[in-house]
Amino acid sequence: MITLEVLIVGIVQGVGFRPFVYKSAINNNINGFVKNTNKGVYILAQGSKENIESFLDSFNNPPQAAQIESINTKTIMSHTLYKNFQIEKSDNKDTKTADIAPDIAMCDDCKEELFDKQNKRYLYPFTSCTNCGGRYSIIKELPYDRDNTAMDIFAMCDDCKEEYNDINNRRFHSQINCCKKCGPRLIFTEIFDYNNLDSSLNIESINPLQNAINAINNGHIIALKGLGGYTLVCDATNNKAIKNLRARKKRPTKPFAIMCKDISMAKLLAKISKQEEELLLSPQAPIVLCDINKSHNIPLHLIAPNLNKLGIILPYTPIHHLLCSQIQVPLIFTSANISGEPIIKDFKNIYKKLQHVCDYALTYNRDIINPIDDSLVRAINNQMQILRRARGFNNTINTLNKEQNFIALGAEQKNTFCININNKTMLSPHLGDLYNIESLNNAKETIRLFTKQYNANINEFIADMHPLYSNKKLVTENSNLHTIQHHFAHLLSNIAENKINKKTLGIIFDGTGYGLDGNIWGGEFLLYDPKQPLKFRRIAFFENFYLLGGEKAIKDIRRLGLEGLFLAFGNQVFQIQHKLIDSLKDEFGENAIDIFYKQHKSGKMPRCNSIGRLFDMVAILCNAVDKQSYEGECGMILESLAETSNITHGYSFKINNQTISIKEILLEIIKDIHNKESINDIAKKFHITLVNIINEISKLYANEYECIAISGGCFQNKLLTNLIQQTNKNIYINKKIPCNDGGISVGQAYYMNLKNKMNL
Repeated sequence: MITLEVLIVGIVQGVGFRPFVYKSAINNNINGFVKNTNKGVYILAQGSKENIESFLDSFNNPPQAAQIESINTKTIMSHTLYKNFQIEKSDNKDTKTADIAPDIAMCDDCKEELFDKQNKRYLYPFTSCTNCGGRYSIIKELPYDRDNTAMDIFAMCDDCKEEYNDINNRRFHSQINCCKKCGPRLIFTEIFDYNNLDSSLNIESINPLQNAINAINNGHIIALKGLGGYTLVCDATNNKAIKNLRARKKRPTKPFAIMCKDISMAKLLAKISKQEEELLLSPQAPIVLCDINKSHNIPLHLIAPNLNKLGIILPYTPIHHLLCSQIQVPLIFTSANISGEPIIKDFKNIYKKLQHVCDYALTYNRDIINPIDDSLVRAINNQMQILRRARGFNNTINTLNKEQNFIALGAEQKNTFCININNKTMLSPHLGDLYNIESLNNAKETIRLFTKQYNANINEFIADMHPLYSNKKLVTENSNLHTIQHHFAHLLSNIAENKINKKTLGIIFDGTGYGLDGNIWGGEFLLYDPKQPLKFRRIAFFENFYLLGGEKAIKDIRRLGLEGLFLAFGNQVFQIQHKLIDSLKDEFGENAIDIFYKQHKSGKMPRCNSIGRLFDMVAILCNAVDKQSYEGECGMILESLAETSNITHGYSFKINNQTISIKEILLEIIKDIHNKESINDIAKKFHITLVNIINEISKLYANEYECIAISGGCFQNKLLTNLIQQTNKNIYINKKIPCNDGGISVGQAYYMNLKNKMNL
């Protein structure tokens, strides 16, 4: 008789792991017990050598939602002979290191029950089991037990208790088990006088689901409460409804995601590859960026203006399945929030902030404890690349050496933080841009969630070196604050994820990052040597240009276009004709160009070499856009245009010492415009030019690196990334860590770990 202690670490709480262990123990004649602890799942197993080995082998096929990080075993002497195997009450004594499980899309078994008229959960919108449902969004604290979730106020009925205690039932020890008798309920309501809110939400709604369906069919906009927050939903085939949503939300051109009822509907709207289909149907159920199918029946000019990509998501909760099964048309599916603010998790704020945007709400009487957005991914070369890491993906990342407790605060845009705690490294969900107090408070609350869960008192922080980033306000008093350059953090995020331990050429293209010289960087070639891991060498960069009027140039890209004309023509600019010159004169008067040129010549405007801003400049010069209404719009439009071109050559360029001149590129673009070249071909030439520049720099420094790592928001551009991969071997990209600023915190954390390792 052998007695074995087993500690299993990873995503093993809230995913049916203890019931799985129990069944395996019974099948293999193992006695003892299993329980959740603050470290993971603890098992004491007693049996013959053969049975113990068979029992351990069963962990090679864990529940679908489980992710085992490590299995630690220890043979012990025991004076107790166990007569059976039991699931014991959770242990809350040890230092907390267990993972918080992510929210999981509705499984096929629950979906089958949802539409089975003979099943007691027929059409019940909160059907779930150990394989699916809310986890991160409803947890208050570890370990993952019902009392520690938003389900604590719902006492299980006798039928549900019977399922909970039945080893042969897939709801065996499901902490969120419920049914129509004992669980949450739907509520449909108008966006009405908030003074009557409490009483109205506490009365039974009559046919709430059917009322919501009728509202959508009649062209209304509803706020729909999902797993991690509210979304705004309307009929994606109804032009008037979409126009109303854009007008009310003040979102003139930013694309909307589409929820399709099933994969067949999705394939009517987009070209779905095998990899993309797997992503759409996965337990993570993210939004997947797909190529548009031209033979569609929805108003794409209203849904994704000027783009050839469509964000598609499939139903991932029972509520979504119930809505989509009866409406039979795709739905606009977008986060319910004020632009730039976090997703809304409660009806109170729907009323306060979006009462003029949505007409009705379909909500329910279970709290969302931790708001979380939908994740956004794409398939590239048969691999998943995460662009927004949020719902469905676990927080723990296994890319770093874990030593000291600290928090990496991330960037100002697409913020995430990375927390090193109790020998565990975790990446927060996407938190959005930190430009307002609501977003900053949301980041603060999410940090509090993690520090509270793991009983941590942290006084070491690392942040971007930008002096005005607001997340530095989250640093507690009497704490140590370290800083790192923005683009170096981008590079280290790639190095950390791909475990690169050799000399690397880092190519970092993005929109904005504070440089060592105080200028705005964003077109960088950096050399990294693992023997000197806290340093980088800036070997090449695009030439600086001015932001005429400072930050106004980022919002009014005509100023960037005008700066491009100044760079290309100098004082000869007054002899040329261009649409944007006329536009600026119309708005600012006949002397506008002279005033802007004096700003340019003064040398007092902020300087920038960002590829993101260069995309903006090219887009406005070649008349691809009139203005930009959301971050990255110009780059996305140029990518869409370029993908339809068969051009295979780029523009001329010069490299003077370390500086890549853009004058020659701009002159040839303007020449093509004058010669009435296709905008699609101009866009493709510009992409190819960037790749040719990368190849040239790569050749010049070929003896100083062994591999290439690319990162930064501009590499969300799939065409640009593909072109680089086609012409370069041994190149690494971010996949599980976002290449945009959502991955900055991982690079910061890696830097901090290196620093701690070197005792600096």
